Amino acid sequence: MPLTNANGIELYYEVHGEGEPLLMIMGLAHNSLSWKNSLPALTKHFKVIIFDNRGTGRSSKPDTPYSIDVMAEEAKDVLDAVHVDKAHVYGISMGGMIAQRLALKYPNRIKSLVLGCTSPGGINQVQPDTEVIMTLLSGASIPTTPLETAWGFVPILFSNYFIENHRDSIVEHIETMIEIPTPAHGFMQQFQACLAHDTYEELDKITIPALVIHGDADRLIPVENGRILAEKIKDSELFIVPGVGHLYVTEAQKAVDDKVIDYIKKHPIEQQILS
Repeated sequence: MPLTNANGIELYYEVHGEGEPLLMIMGLAHNSLSWKNSLPALTKHFKVIIFDNRGTGRSSKPDTPYSIDVMAEEAKDVLDAVHVDKAHVYGISMGGMIAQRLALKYPNRIKSLVLGCTSPGGINQVQPDTEVIMTLLSGASIPTTPLETAWGFVPILFSNYFIENHRDSIVEHIETMIEIPTPAHGFMQQFQACLAHDTYEELDKITIPALVIHGDADRLIPVENGRILAEKIKDSELFIVPGVGHLYVTEAQKAVDDKVIDYIKKHPIEQQILS
């Protein structure tokens, strides 16, 4: 089982495919298994590196305070572990927050950036509605089984249309979520890290080519946050997916995978591997 040590913990990672390296960073309470439906398309073009953030999957799950800054350091440590000097980076939700911080701290390690369904954080972000906030707080504090917790998040992760018409896909998503369930303390520590995230005043320092993706029916992180990122990051491109909720990687998988592949290929890496 491939593991690397970072900040005194172990991080689980996998490498798939060949080509220019693409580091993929998953969101709150999700682990690398949640990329599985996108891997077949992306690995045809790239050397895809996936890993489990602290608190999830097969990585260590310390019950101590987490931060987006620390998780960005750990994402960089994964690149070091696989001897990649420069990569494309694709983060969604919390993973997009980590990707922002990674781009600000280590711009020389990133060739292009994909920020999916994420936020600049802080007082300038557009907050979700009260029902979403209460669902998040209950998920962090009310003891339930992993299956009950996963189903409880469905209304804030998917659009109403998708819930009504694609139950099989949602069941598959939930089965993936509970295959290696995230413990309550892992969820809480990641959630608190997200609440403390704030890059709003720094976004204009990101000069890496950036693609911002957002579903316009996203209840968890409203689409206005994607527009803020695209406006603040110089020369970025905004891709709005109509009628799609937070987990656009499930609802609009092919359209988004095709867009990501096309965007990354426009920004080839000159040199990939450390000597």
